[in-house]
Amino acid sequence: MKIVFVLDQFDNHDNGTTVSAARFAERLAARGHEVRVVSTGKKAPNKYVVPKRDWGILDKIFSSHGMVFGCPDEKVIREALEGADVAHLYLPFRLCRRARVIAKEMGVPYMAAFHCQPENVTYNIHMKYLRPLTSALYWWFRRRFYRFVDDIHCPSAFIAGQLKKHGYEAKLHVISNGVDEAFRPVETEKPEEWKDKFVIMMVGRLAAEKRQDLIVKAALRSKYGDRIQLLFLGKGPRQKHVERLGRRLKNRPVIKYVAKDELVKLYNQADLYVHAAEAEIEGLVCIEAISCGLVPVIADSKMSAARQFALDERSVFKNRSAKELAQKIDYWIEHPQELKIMKQKYREKAGEYSLNISIDKIEEVYRRVIAAQRKAAPDPLNAHIVHMPTPLRYKVDEHFRFVNRNIFFRLGSALLFYLVAIPVLNIISRLFLGLEIKGQKNLRYLKGGAVAVTNHVHFLDSSMVACSLFPRKPYFAALKSNFEIPFIRWLVRLLGGVPIPESPKALYAFMDTMRAQLEKGRIVHFNPEASLWPRYERLRPFKNGAFHLAVKSGVPVLPMVFTFREPGKLMSKLHKNKLVTLTIGKPEYPAQQGNERQRILRMRDSVQCAMEDMMVNGGAG
Repeated sequence: MKIVFVLDQFDNHDNGTTVSAARFAERLAARGHEVRVVSTGKKAPNKYVVPKRDWGILDKIFSSHGMVFGCPDEKVIREALEGADVAHLYLPFRLCRRARVIAKEMGVPYMAAFHCQPENVTYNIHMKYLRPLTSALYWWFRRRFYRFVDDIHCPSAFIAGQLKKHGYEAKLHVISNGVDEAFRPVETEKPEEWKDKFVIMMVGRLAAEKRQDLIVKAALRSKYGDRIQLLFLGKGPRQKHVERLGRRLKNRPVIKYVAKDELVKLYNQADLYVHAAEAEIEGLVCIEAISCGLVPVIADSKMSAARQFALDERSVFKNRSAKELAQKIDYWIEHPQELKIMKQKYREKAGEYSLNISIDKIEEVYRRVIAAQRKAAPDPLNAHIVHMPTPLRYKVDEHFRFVNRNIFFRLGSALLFYLVAIPVLNIISRLFLGLEIKGQKNLRYLKGGAVAVTNHVHFLDSSMVACSLFPRKPYFAALKSNFEIPFIRWLVRLLGGVPIPESPKALYAFMDTMRAQLEKGRIVHFNPEASLWPRYERLRPFKNGAFHLAVKSGVPVLPMVFTFREPGKLMSKLHKNKLVTLTIGKPEYPAQQGNERQRILRMRDSVQCAMEDMMVNGGAG
């Protein structure tokens, strides 16, 4: 898939939104998808840069909170969306709002994400107790942006509940931001100055709603205050306030911003993780901490999703209560054996939030969004532009003999195929179409049955496929309408054509018959684009049938691509049209992990990516 992320900032990984977007982009690209990013910041491969919005005297305030807003550049957005399969719009601000309108105009399916919690805004403008303002922000986000989208990615069930409470009517897809495999237990020793200390850490922006100040107050109340070393990783407008408060501790808090590798190391050096935030859409840093084996102590704020990670009451404290937090800290200091036991349990809990699981889920959402929006507004690329006369009627039901086992039919079919069709079609294809076949060496990888797929761009493309696969005689899955053309239908049938039925019962019988032939080592050919577009030089959306058959049968898919090349000086005198090249790629095998639907869709995307690469690079692998 070609996926476009649109968000105001992507370079500065000092907030959960950009960290999550960057990890999703990296992991999706690793799976073969093309991920484009529309954002502010520096130029980079597959990044489409828009200018930063100028707020004048307010810029300094926004910057102190790590906030950057993009100014929509229509040309840049259109360039990023050209040929895209889906757009993922992260925030409800001007850049994403304009991108949604442009995506709709261009016919690109789109969805949104909810990463900006209104409570984060009200806390930072010191109006956290003004609930009508919070509700007004939920209303404003919905009014200006979210009411125009059908699907919203929610990082937690908590925020999905908040959206339902505030009247959001879109489909809400609860998918964790996921934790990278880099966050795991590693062997490391504490620095010398920390070896006799009990290290408590928190990661996140130093902002009002994160409440690092409460952790300092709890450390001051603790019976073991002299042993406690606080570690705050992040930056933000409240840093000086936290530093001033920390001067009262024997061991002053360490406050710094670190890269991922250093962060993993520090997670493994700490003894306890405290998350005091009062507003949190998910709490990605909590997942990172428990993945590294840290036991958390989390505020039970009603506006925070982070409390979901607590396994029992020992990991929860009353929101805003420095006294109760101090008691929980003291408990874990006094019970090192219990701390050790719970570390293992939290590591197991973290497995539920694997980034790979989140990527599986978001891929599925993308596919559903694409299917739903293309179904709602039919894609012209699926339309039939070639219409043959079909005066006859051909009944194909569940009792139809998709493979004719009559010995005389089989003998006649073999003689026609090997003695007449292949020699004649070879001459016609090479002499009149200039057929050149590349990558036939890849056929040696096929040891048994396989599903072959090609783009549907020529009246004789099935004939050219037959020539390329010789001496193997494939079956060709074809539209039922091809069997309603006088004379042609008998020729198609004799040469291995099999009609694709329209009713569910008949389709089941068709698939069952084809599976049986694959088990016998036969090749079954499909045109996954379904409709014929003569000499069209781009791939069109694929149907799932061929890939469903391959996954169900446990056989590879053989990607084959038709392209067109300019004739040379000599050939240009004989041919007015471009010459035909058929490139055969390496077989693509079904994935072993995931449910059946995920494996089918992953196979389809993998084959389409391979075919696009063959089409662009002209290589057969």
